[in-house]
Amino acid sequence: MYETSGHDNKPNASRTAYYDCVSKLEISKTDEVKPGSLQALIVTLGENEFNRLSNFQQAGEAFGVDQGFRAFLRAAYRRGMPIGAFGYAVPILVKSIQGITKTGPVVTVGNNPILQSSIDAAGAQAVATRPTEVIIDETNNLVTSGGMIATNRPIEVAQDCENMLKAIMELIKG
Repeated sequence: MYETSGHDNKPNASRTAYYDCVSKLEISKTDEVKPGSLQALIVTLGENEFNRLSNFQQAGEAFGVDQGFRAFLRAAYRRGMPIGAFGYAVPILVKSIQGITKTGPVVTVGNNPILQSSIDAAGAQAVATRPTEVIIDETNNLVTSGGMIATNRPIEVAQDCENMLKAIMELIKG
């Protein structure tokens, strides 16, 4: 699979490498994997999953997170592995690791004031970003992005994913 650049039908080498990298990743359900078996974790959630894993709609800033998912994220964080989160996964991550971080996490949900407020209430700093930008919190080993909250343009979503993977790889390398 490759993307052509312009009208010359030559593969775009950057995109080809990106697709090769992504196609070799193994995606697993959280109840099927132990955090100790991972080098890094990238969490993506849509609005439906966000609502299923939290009571944000009812509780607002004081929302809670599904206990099993919370425990999984806390175990991954305690192991010191890099954790990436896109869009609606960011408040779930922040709320899940609340109280065990080295410092208040610095994260982004793009430019969503409601979710930014919930992140601030959980003791983290929410930074407004443009589409495709990621925030790297080296102290807490976190990489976050606004994901689909920030943009729904396919090329920007692809660039966002690429930026996330590059940042996670840098954290893995140390």
